[in-house]
Amino acid sequence: MKKFIQNVVSPFVMFSAGLLLIGCEQANTPDATENEMSPSSDVSEQVSTPSATEPTAKTDLKSGNMFYIVRDVADMQLKAGAYVEQLKQTQTDLETAINDKDQQQLQATAKNLQQQLTGFNQALSSLNLKSQEIDSIRQNVMQANQQVLATPFLNGEVDLTQVDFKKIEKQMGNIQLEMIKLAGMMIPEGQKYTSESKADQES
Repeated sequence: MKKFIQNVVSPFVMFSAGLLLIGCEQANTPDATENEMSPSSDVSEQVSTPSATEPTAKTDLKSGNMFYIVRDVADMQLKAGAYVEQLKQTQTDLETAINDKDQQQLQATAKNLQQQLTGFNQALSSLNLKSQEIDSIRQNVMQANQQVLATPFLNGEVDLTQVDFKKIEKQMGNIQLEMIKLAGMMIPEGQKYTSESKADQES
């Protein structure tokens, strides 16, 4: 049971760590971000020539633009980071309720988890993303969240003998895969090569 709880909440812990990493990366390299902003802005102006004052359509997403990816992750950190912190606390509450076999506490915690996942989805939906890569991850996470929200466990069924934990764990695993994709995008290519070189030297 404890393993299940860890599998349910650990993707959000990974997500939080990833957001913190990209936040530190931005703070350490402000000049690089500013340098990328200028050419990216020029490209954006050339692409969106129909109307300079018209806001960029949500469907007008760019692929392979590192500036947009960093921008989108930072926006996600700002608007969704709080829900990740709440979910980390929910992990502790769930473990306590299960260890104590407290049905009332388990019901209250399940309700909190439902509210947090709903708020998480709303926060993700409100993001005005520019990159196809992060938008794809957002859509997959929201879909996985919705599948978990539809489970009996988060809709009043708190009888531990009746809850299909395996199904919920599988659905949460889909979220974990998307978090891993997002974490991979947060590491600059140069940093990847540096890490690989160090690993080769040590071996």
